[in-house]
Amino acid sequence: MLVVIVVAAATAFSFFVASYQKQVQAQETLQHDKNLENLRILSLEPIVDSSTGDLTSLTVELASLDPNEMIIQGLDLDGVPDQTYSVVDSAGGQLGTGCLNGNPYSPTSSTCNLTIPAESQVFLQFDLTSSDCSFLACAPALTESSLIEITTYTSLGNEFSQSFVPPVAIAEVTFVDSYPVLDGSGSYQPSESNESVTINQWEWSVTSATPDEDCGHQAGEEVELHYPFTSGTTYTIYLNVTSSDSLEGSVSIVYEFD
Repeated sequence: MLVVIVVAAATAFSFFVASYQKQVQAQETLQHDKNLENLRILSLEPIVDSSTGDLTSLTVELASLDPNEMIIQGLDLDGVPDQTYSVVDSAGGQLGTGCLNGNPYSPTSSTCNLTIPAESQVFLQFDLTSSDCSFLACAPALTESSLIEITTYTSLGNEFSQSFVPPVAIAEVTFVDSYPVLDGSGSYQPSESNESVTINQWEWSVTSATPDEDCGHQAGEEVELHYPFTSGTTYTIYLNVTSSDSLEGSVSIVYEFD
């Protein structure tokens, strides 16, 4: 009888050890797969309503460096869970549409999961005009001057974020032989931005308090105007800079020429 008990105990222990080993192996495999996940949020292309200045849509480029398929369960746009997006591959084929799954205060549904193929490039396309505000899903109002942050949540518990920061416009005025020189070289892209983002467009507008003085518009990092400022006249100098992410920053200065 004692032998039977000992054998039964040994058998039970061996089953326990085998089950524990399988559990440990599964956890190690899961952690390994989680460590392999690598999603980069590369670039932003906004579309603007010219009448309001608000963004109507966004296209965001993603690149998966994961050798396995990656499942996206949720996405935040500027900290708000968003479901106004679709995902398309590089050939334009739709992979799925957005949902609120993956966030701690959202419902769960496996039908919301979006599978990104291994080592592939895909695009998020946001509809910022959607009126569907159910369950905190209302897209935030954005302009070309907004800081835009994208956060994705994966089925393995990883989060991948990227901030798209508008440039900072800085304008200065100097003179060469009484002709004004507009200098925007002090404008810069904040350090929170992707390192590859640069300012690639400078647009100037100069207005005068004198109605019949046509100052016009100029483009360039540094612009020398072809007319002198009139003594005693107040000028408003406006600079708008655009980054390679198509976000904008602006500044205006009031200059009274003595």
